[in-house]
Amino acid sequence: MTPTSQLCQSDLFKKRSELLSRDARVDLSYERAKAIGLALGITLHDTLHLTQKFWDMHTDPIMVLDGAASTLLTIQYNLVAGTLAQYAATTRPDLVSLVEDILRWDVIGQFCLTELGRGLDIFRMKTSATLLPTGEFDLHTPLPSDAKFMPPTVPVKGLPCVAIVFAQLYVDGECRGPRPFLVNLNDGYDMCNGVTSMLLPPRGGSSPVNHALTSFNRVRLPPSALLEDLTKSNTMHRDFMSSIWRVAVGSLALGSAAIPNLQVASYISARYFQRRHVTSVYGHPLPIISYRTQQLPLLHAIAHVFVLRALYKWGIERFMDKNLDVRVRHGIAACCKAVMLQHAQVGNYALSERLGAQGLFEYNRLSNFYSEMRGVSIAEGDILGLSMRLVTDILAQTYKLPLSTHPDGPLALHEISLFDEATETVSSSDFVQAFMQYLQPRCQLMVESMGYRMAYDAAIDQGVPQYLVDLYLINAIKTDAAWYVERGMFTRKAIVHMEDAALSAALPRLDELLAAMEVEPYVSSPIISDKYWEEFRKTLPVYSSPEAEVPAQPTLALEQACI
Repeated sequence: MTPTSQLCQSDLFKKRSELLSRDARVDLSYERAKAIGLALGITLHDTLHLTQKFWDMHTDPIMVLDGAASTLLTIQYNLVAGTLAQYAATTRPDLVSLVEDILRWDVIGQFCLTELGRGLDIFRMKTSATLLPTGEFDLHTPLPSDAKFMPPTVPVKGLPCVAIVFAQLYVDGECRGPRPFLVNLNDGYDMCNGVTSMLLPPRGGSSPVNHALTSFNRVRLPPSALLEDLTKSNTMHRDFMSSIWRVAVGSLALGSAAIPNLQVASYISARYFQRRHVTSVYGHPLPIISYRTQQLPLLHAIAHVFVLRALYKWGIERFMDKNLDVRVRHGIAACCKAVMLQHAQVGNYALSERLGAQGLFEYNRLSNFYSEMRGVSIAEGDILGLSMRLVTDILAQTYKLPLSTHPDGPLALHEISLFDEATETVSSSDFVQAFMQYLQPRCQLMVESMGYRMAYDAAIDQGVPQYLVDLYLINAIKTDAAWYVERGMFTRKAIVHMEDAALSAALPRLDELLAAMEVEPYVSSPIISDKYWEEFRKTLPVYSSPEAEVPAQPTLALEQACI
């Protein structure tokens, strides 16, 4: 039983949010985020020291029931409470009470870093904080393009909102680099003087978050607003990266959302495939789970769940190893995020397609999962940007990531070959030109190749069942089958037969694997059973003539259709 298995059965989570207005959905997501956080009991100690409880929060199945709630929760607990906890434990003990208020959801926290006109080039942000003769600071947004982009800063639910706002520090006309400032944004009803929040339209296809553009017009901040010191540094960029270190934490933690995402998506799909019948060529009802077209994406998604669990455990252990270079730890987080998101998006798309028209509807969740994971791929480090930086550093031999524990395996050999080819490419001509022209488009594929190898190694080393490891291996090979064929390692026909053998070994264990994922209490999709569908059907608006009668709903298992 998971910590939230009872909470997910409460009225708060049983409410069908897709039937509500945007404002009502936003309020509901805040209530759900608070309920999840309090149920999990995350403390200042957990968020400061990155305990197992902190990491487990991100893979709890309840996190995928409301994408907006999970977004709010990770901002609140990782980016805001986590950043402030670091200062509270060292130079600013006065912040302890604020961190506690944030963890209790008595105060909403936001993290204002990215600007509309900067994107990934955030080190060159334009928001400024100028030291005044009084010791106060003048916080200002020079142009509309310099507004902070995305954080949901509009007043909600009567709760005061504070933010960690990053701005260029100016002292005596000299820019001393980006620094974090603690700023009051609103009191839950009205914005604070000089602070403007412009509500953006909702993102397409996902649970609505009240994303906004936030700007500052000559906002006076007390000296205590600055979370660091005024000293001029000779290592501005390194200091800045240190001040936003919770973004790297988020890369690994948010990437792990792929695990419960695939768990719930595969459970919904499996139960629908078992329930949905068509007429076979012999004229009798046959569940669509009988067809390889359904079995392949389903069993691959399930294999990914168990292998990614092993990868996440391995990634956490390496990320927490302070004996490793911090850049290596961040590189591991980038690889984990890249491969987790790749598996989630491919799996969600494939399973949603196999649901037919049902896969399009929000009440069945899979279309939402795809859109919400798109947001995760950008948040806390855009995967493409992370990949380009990581590949550049590796080719420049700035540092090395951990080597494979199975160096003779096909995925390890594939990874080595890709980087050997890249090294040869940039060595034979101008590095920058060769990188931009030939390697930049391949950076994400190269990082994913490292992620596949890391996941495969972790799965073997942690004893994941061989039939699941075999399915995972085949999936990774298929992402670049041409390389394996070119090298004479496999033929196309051999790959097909290897996949068939692995699938045949896994299929008889389907119900066992579904039970092992422990997500049944979290699934309320109406298509998983006749009972759920009938309950859902009764909630639908009915348009009918007075004389018409709504026919009784037949069970889906008895429907006859031709494939």
